[in-house]
Amino acid sequence: MRADARRRRDLIITTACALFRSHGHDSVTLEQVAQQAGVGIATVYRNFPDRSALDMACAEHLFNKAITLQDAAIASFDAAPRSTWYSFNVDMVEMGVGILVPGLAPNSLDELPPKVSTLRREMKNRTATLISLGQKHGIIHPDIDASTYIVGLFTTSRPPVQAVQDLSPGSSRRLLGIFLTGLEHGIASLPPAGDTRV
Repeated sequence: MRADARRRRDLIITTACALFRSHGHDSVTLEQVAQQAGVGIATVYRNFPDRSALDMACAEHLFNKAITLQDAAIASFDAAPRSTWYSFNVDMVEMGVGILVPGLAPNSLDELPPKVSTLRREMKNRTATLISLGQKHGIIHPDIDASTYIVGLFTTSRPPVQAVQDLSPGSSRRLLGIFLTGLEHGIASLPPAGDTRV
C-alpha cells in the first residue's frame, strides 16, 4: 500500500474511533466517518467494504494502542508501582476503552478475525503480567485475575447516561478510583442471591 493510501486508511480508522467515542458506536454512519475524515464515501468503501471491516480495523487499532500502553507500564512498574498503575488505567479510560470495546466486540470471541484475535490474546497476556506486578507490590489483591480486572475496567469506564453525568459531574474518574481501590482489597464475599438480610 502506498504511503498516502496508508495515511488515508489510518485517518479513517482514527476518525471512526473518535466518532464512536463521542457519539456512540451504533449511531455513527460510514457517511459521517467519511465527512469527518475529509474523504469521499468511495474512499471509505475502497478501504473497508462494510461496517464490520471498519469495526475490526478499529478494534485492531485499539488493541495496538493498549498494548503500547501496557508495554510502557510494564517497563516502569517496579520503579513507581502505584503511580504507574494509576496512570496506566487513566490512559486506558481516556483512550475510550469503556466506550469502544463493547461497540466493537462481536457476540462471540470466535468471530474475531485472526489478527484481532491474536492481539486480544497478547493484550490479555500483558494484563496478566501487570496484575502479577501489582500483586507483587501489594496494590492488587491476590484473588484478582486478568479477566476480572478487564471486565471491571470496561464496565467501570463506560460513560454514564447524561442524567447521571448531570447529577454527578466527574463521576467516571471517581468510579475508576473506587475500582482501583477495590482491586487492592479483593473481592467482597456477598450474601447468596435472594438473601434479603442486611
